[in-house]
Amino acid sequence: MNRAAAAIFLVLLCSGCPHRIEFGPEGPIDDPERLFTLVTKAQENLVTLQGDAKLHVSSPQGSGTLSVFLAISRPGLLHMETFDFFNRPVAALVSDGQRFGLYQTEGNVFYQGPASPENVSRFLPVVLPSEELVAVMLGQVPFIPAERKTLELDRGEGVYVLKLFRGPVTQTLQVHTKYHRVVRSEVRGVPGYDLAFGNIKQEGSVVFPKEVKLLAEVAETELRLRYSDVTLNGPPDLTLFELAPPEGARVVEVDARGREVAPGPAPSPPVPPGS
Repeated sequence: MNRAAAAIFLVLLCSGCPHRIEFGPEGPIDDPERLFTLVTKAQENLVTLQGDAKLHVSSPQGSGTLSVFLAISRPGLLHMETFDFFNRPVAALVSDGQRFGLYQTEGNVFYQGPASPENVSRFLPVVLPSEELVAVMLGQVPFIPAERKTLELDRGEGVYVLKLFRGPVTQTLQVHTKYHRVVRSEVRGVPGYDLAFGNIKQEGSVVFPKEVKLLAEVAETELRLRYSDVTLNGPPDLTLFELAPPEGARVVEVDARGREVAPGPAPSPPVPPGS
C-alpha cells in the first residue's frame, strides 16, 4: 500500500472512531444525582466577570454584531456597554437587580425604572430576568425542577447526557466529562431556549466557556457572545453599577413593561401650622 492510500485508509478508519474520553478525578460517573451535584458545583465556581466581547444577534428584527464591554456579578448586577463598528458608544445598560438605567447616545436619553425582565433585556430580542441573564452570560444553565433524572455516556460525542424530567417537560444536558460543565442544554415541552457553550478553558480553579450561544426557535432568534479579554472572579467595581444619568441627558421614567410613565403633579408646598 502506497503512502497516499495508507493516509486515506487511516482517515476513514479514524472518522468512525469514538471521541477519546478524558474523565475528571472522580473517574466515570453513572449516578445522575452525583453528576447533577458536580455540574451545579462547577457552575457556582464563577461569580464575577469583567471584560470585552463580541455580541452577534440574528432575529426577524435584524442581524448584526456589536463590540461589548461587560461587568457582571451574581446574582443580578449587570453593566453592559455596546459600541458600533467604529468603536463609538451606542448604549449603556446598568442594573443593580432592583432598578435599571439605560443610556442611549442617540437622542441623549436615559431611561430608568424597575429591573424587570423587559427592561434589563432591552439590548436583546429575548426577555430574561436579570438573574437569569447574568447566569447565562457566565456560562451557567438554569435547570428545570426535576422529578427524576437519567444519565448515559455518549461515546460518539464524548459527553455525558443527563436528562431532567418534570411531567411533560424535559431538559437534555450534554456535560463535559472532565470539567462537568454543561456544553449544551435543550428544553422541550414548554416555551424556552437552548444553550450551547464552546471554547471551554480552565483558568486556575475556574472553568469557563468563552463562547455562549442562545437559540430561541419560537422567536427565530440566535445570540452569540464571544469573550476576548476577561477577568474572572475579581472583586466587582461597584461604581459600574451606579444608576446616575449622564449630565445633560433627558431622563425618562418607565414602568416594568418599559412604557414611559407620565410625570406626576408637583407636590404641594407644606401648609404652615395654624393657617
